[in-house]
Amino acid sequence: MALYKKLDLWSISDGLDKMMDYCYNSNEKNSPYWDHYCEQINELCNAAADLYNELQDIKNKLWYQMPVKKIAFCGEDDCSQTATAWFNTAAAMLYDTDMTELLEHENIYCADEWTEKQKRISALNRLTKQQQMLLYTEVIGFITRYLELSAAFETIEAVITELDYHQSAVKGNVGVTLPQTAYV
Repeated sequence: MALYKKLDLWSISDGLDKMMDYCYNSNEKNSPYWDHYCEQINELCNAAADLYNELQDIKNKLWYQMPVKKIAFCGEDDCSQTATAWFNTAAAMLYDTDMTELLEHENIYCADEWTEKQKRISALNRLTKQQQMLLYTEVIGFITRYLELSAAFETIEAVITELDYHQSAVKGNVGVTLPQTAYV
């Protein structure tokens, strides 16, 4: 686990995509332990899909209720730019946010992170209380749920990897077998 996390909108969207595809793409080594965690993995994939839909809803709310904000050299439409800019502004207030990654996704390279954070703080100060509360409750609450889901995925992924590494015994219909003979 890294000291700083990628909590900007694009990184979270990529993380949710990875989680949703996890049940299809993560058993590349044909692990015998995969079947024991398949049900939990499917539930987590469904939760990731729900979070992805919630992210789209949050983007719509931000576009509708927040002032227009542009991102330089961004190919998205104005409403997506506004939602992304405000989401990233709220995420930047969290200490754990990887500001370098966040700024690079906004096409800002080699910038002073402290100065960029101060610009975002002054932008937040210009919002009404209602806009600030919407931003903080929606975005920070969403990021918290995303981090919890990420931790669950990382835990199951680590357990399967560890079991594969140690070649632990598998209890099946025919009794306890070693992984090499589990699918013969």
